[in-house]
Amino acid sequence: MSDPVKPEPSSSADPAVEPVASEPARAEVVEPAAAAAPAVVEPVPVERKKRGVGAWSFVLGLLTGLIDIAFVVWVVVVLVGAVGTLTSGDFSGIATAIGAAGLVLVALLVFFGGFLTAGVAALLGLIALITGRGRVLGVFGLLFGAGALALRIGLLSAGFSPDLG
Repeated sequence: MSDPVKPEPSSSADPAVEPVASEPARAEVVEPAAAAAPAVVEPVPVERKKRGVGAWSFVLGLLTGLIDIAFVVWVVVVLVGAVGTLTSGDFSGIATAIGAAGLVLVALLVFFGGFLTAGVAALLGLIALITGRGRVLGVFGLLFGAGALALRIGLLSAGFSPDLG
């Protein structure tokens, strides 16, 4: 008969082979955690959008444009009314014509006040674009302010005199 084959004992010089010990597998029981205390999470402070410069630019530019439109409409209504009463032969409306002469002072204030507000609106719009504080509103403020400035400069270069003199 043949000799039974005996396994060769592993040498300690071979680190890749380790002896395996056979132990019975143990089942570990995981206990459910008792009512865990809820963790308090502090809210993350959200940084507010800083759009004040752009908003001021937009408000000043829009205000300048709206005042210009309202003033033009008011002047047209007053002048058409004064001309209408004078051409019909009714001189009782002469007070309206004299009041229309007061438009010169108001026109002067609106014209040069518009330079100031339009210039500030355009400047703030430019600052808002550069710094990034309210870019969208700054763009519209810049457009309104630059439009009002261009209108006033165009009127002056065409020979318009705000004091009618």
